[in-house]
Amino acid sequence: MRARLTRLLGRLSLAGRITTLIVVVMTFGLALAGVGTLSIIRDAQVAEVDQELDQAMRAFTSEEITRSDSPEQCDLAQRMPNTYYLGVADASGTVLCDNKLPGPSNPDLSNLSLGTVAEQDRAFTLVSIDEQTRWRTIVAPSTVSGTGELLVSIVAVDMSSGESTTTTFTLVFVGFSLLAVVLGAALTRILAVSTLRGLRKTAAEAQRFADGDYDTRLTGEHPRTEVGSLQLSLNTMLDRIEAAIEQRDESVARMRQFVGDASHELRTPLVAVRGYAELYRMGAISNPDDVKNAMERIEGEAKRMARLVEDLLQLARLDERRPLDLQPLDLVPLVNDAASDTRVGAPDRRVTVVPIDADAHGPVAGAVDRGAPQTGVFTPPPLTPPAVVLGDEHALRQLLSNLIGNATRYTPEGTPIELGVGVSTLRHEAVVLVIDHGEGIPAELRERVFQRFFRADSSRARDTGGTGLGLAIVRGIVRAHSGRLDVVDTPGGGATFRIAVPLADAAAVMQLSERLRPDGTLTSTGSNPQGLGRSHG
Repeated sequence: MRARLTRLLGRLSLAGRITTLIVVVMTFGLALAGVGTLSIIRDAQVAEVDQELDQAMRAFTSEEITRSDSPEQCDLAQRMPNTYYLGVADASGTVLCDNKLPGPSNPDLSNLSLGTVAEQDRAFTLVSIDEQTRWRTIVAPSTVSGTGELLVSIVAVDMSSGESTTTTFTLVFVGFSLLAVVLGAALTRILAVSTLRGLRKTAAEAQRFADGDYDTRLTGEHPRTEVGSLQLSLNTMLDRIEAAIEQRDESVARMRQFVGDASHELRTPLVAVRGYAELYRMGAISNPDDVKNAMERIEGEAKRMARLVEDLLQLARLDERRPLDLQPLDLVPLVNDAASDTRVGAPDRRVTVVPIDADAHGPVAGAVDRGAPQTGVFTPPPLTPPAVVLGDEHALRQLLSNLIGNATRYTPEGTPIELGVGVSTLRHEAVVLVIDHGEGIPAELRERVFQRFFRADSSRARDTGGTGLGLAIVRGIVRAHSGRLDVVDTPGGGATFRIAVPLADAAAVMQLSERLRPDGTLTSTGSNPQGLGRSHG
């Protein structure tokens, strides 16, 4: 039964459920009020009748009862209103005399006797002989004048009048109750529909969003109402869903472009390797010098594919956000090592490591501050905190290698390169600059240079052997260290890549200091700029 009722209510709308609930509550309340009121009225009527019967009995028994000529008859000297039934019965219950003509509507006194008088000390109810009428009855002992014979005096009153009043009240109450329930149900339905109009509108707009209209937002209700609060919550959820959908679409588009670019990058060396192999198999390459040249080309393309696969693998690991081996690191030795490696690999370049005042260099953020004037390398203050960060040494070394390799690849031979390192005490960050003096990067391309497989000059990148993944790897490493990366113009021409990584806490600095040599050559603390030119193994 309960399950069926639940299924039945489950098919109704919210307005229908509210209306049904109100109707049930009103019906129960009115029924309870009617039953209680009717019970109180009935008890009051019976109490009033009993009081009148008691007074009538005292008046009836105050007069003497005399026997008539017949021994089974008696005379009633008392004369009372005809609304009362007055009678006298002997000890066995046989009625000797009464004030009513014999008829089926008279009370049934067959069970009355002196024993009844002893048992009933208050009024009680009897039915008529035809069982159609109820009589309220009271009995009392009496004696025959002169003989002292014990008799039973009976006084009864017809309850039809009171019951008729009760029936009329019941009918009137039921009629008005039904009218109240019907009007209450109609009014509740109207109010529920009007109140839930905002909720239905919210559901309709949410359905529009579900159908693909992602610009839909929920409005129209005051934020302090329940529906308004729901709309605010749903709008927040819809914003997040829309952002997630856009991010998903963007990710899918990037993935497709990534797969297409990777296929294109791998296809070119594979075609070259396959072509030289087929030429050799067909006998077109038989001269030892030609065979040597073909093998060198195959080896070069194989190295290029291996480098591309390694870059793709590292990007995949960065995308998976695998935990890095974070240790306290001083960036100054890492920058010095990168400078030394560059001098060995490109002896025609003049590579210098310079200190900078990071706080005077403008904000280092994820986006370039176009409004701030770009200045050159500043002299550091007399005393700077150490540029110690929590980082993965291998990843940070690769970051510097990629940025320096990008600078050497896209600048003319012999162009100097500066590496700047400093600390921003205001932002609590270590800042590294890779500064070149080449052609620079146009403003409209500065956000795109960190995309995968992006090349500002694809033909030149092809000749220099770039894969278009170096700066994408740099951005992934910076993000993995909770840092920030951007590129700005170098004063006088060129591009400056700026990396900012949060400084390590004091405990990490103390942990690193335990590994330093007593002369302190591994720390960036102090104003001696010559310390920036040192390296360690």
